[in-house]
Amino acid sequence: MRRSILALLATALIVFNGCGGVVQSMTVYESDPSLAKLQNLKTLPQRNSIGFEWEKITDSKVRGINVYRSVDGEEMHIATISNAYATHFVDTQVKPGQSYSYTFKTLRFGKEAESGTQIKVRALSPLASVTFLQAYKVGEGTVKLLWRPHDNESINAYIIERSVNGGEWRYLAQVNGRIMVEYIDTFVRPGREYHYRIIAKSYDDTTSRPSQPTQIRL
Repeated sequence: MRRSILALLATALIVFNGCGGVVQSMTVYESDPSLAKLQNLKTLPQRNSIGFEWEKITDSKVRGINVYRSVDGEEMHIATISNAYATHFVDTQVKPGQSYSYTFKTLRFGKEAESGTQIKVRALSPLASVTFLQAYKVGEGTVKLLWRPHDNESINAYIIERSVNGGEWRYLAQVNGRIMVEYIDTFVRPGREYHYRIIAKSYDDTTSRPSQPTQIRL
């Protein structure tokens, strides 16, 4: 049995936008009720992308496909797949945990199907946060951070953010490697309170929720 291309996408973590050319357009299309719909539309949601697969279009009149995405009732045209032989599309402009509604309409020379194939799908939830983080004063003007390695093996880095005296969170550093769980901050001063938090980052640049902050006063 032919293995689903979507399954291969999941295994290889390949992200792409359509097979055969994808363009965005402000064109207004007339309706053509004679155009066929896509058949057996399947989805593969990821955290930062959603993949689609459908059966080969057999209607010889079809020249491509318009893709519409709706969030909170607001629909917009996101792509035109300009080759009728294409059977895959990936939307890379999604947010983890967000629900979307998609409509795929076949098209031909400025006209599109009167009603399209509709499907609702939700991107996977954000990665869980790092579950333990602690700050220690280890020397004069030196703070050491230790945290527990993230359970997800796709994690390959940690982003460290810092807040000084209750101010806004700012990027401090990135530590590479899932099992590298230490950072030493030497840019600190006596009399100040420092808060730290960790954001885990995966190979495909998906980020987790921030960890619970840890604080220390020097």
